[in-house]
Amino acid sequence: MSTELLELLEREIETRARALAAEMVAANAKPQLPSDVAPNGELITPFTFGGEKLLTSQQVQALLGVKYPALWVMNKKGTLKNRKVGARIFYNYDDVHKLMKGGAC
Repeated sequence: MSTELLELLEREIETRARALAAEMVAANAKPQLPSDVAPNGELITPFTFGGEKLLTSQQVQALLGVKYPALWVMNKKGTLKNRKVGARIFYNYDDVHKLMKGGAC
C-alpha cells in the first residue's frame, strides 16, 4: 500500500475512534433534568398570580428534595423567602431556580 493510503486510513481510524470515545462518554454522563421536573419525575407547573410565577410548598419540596421544616428554616434565614396568598404559602419560581443553581435569592 502506498504511504498516502496508509496515512488516510490512519486518519479515518483516529477520527472514528474519537467519535466512538465521545459517544461512550456521553452515554455515561448523567442526564440533566429540566428545572420544571422534580427528581422523582413529577412535572412542576407554577401558578401565575399577578404576573408572577409562584410555587407551592409541596412543589418546592419536590424540586429541592427537602421537607417542610427545611423550607421554614430557609425562610427564617432569608435564603428562600415565602409569601402568603390567602391561606396558602407560595415561593417565587425564579428564586427557587436561583437556589437550585447555587445562587442566593
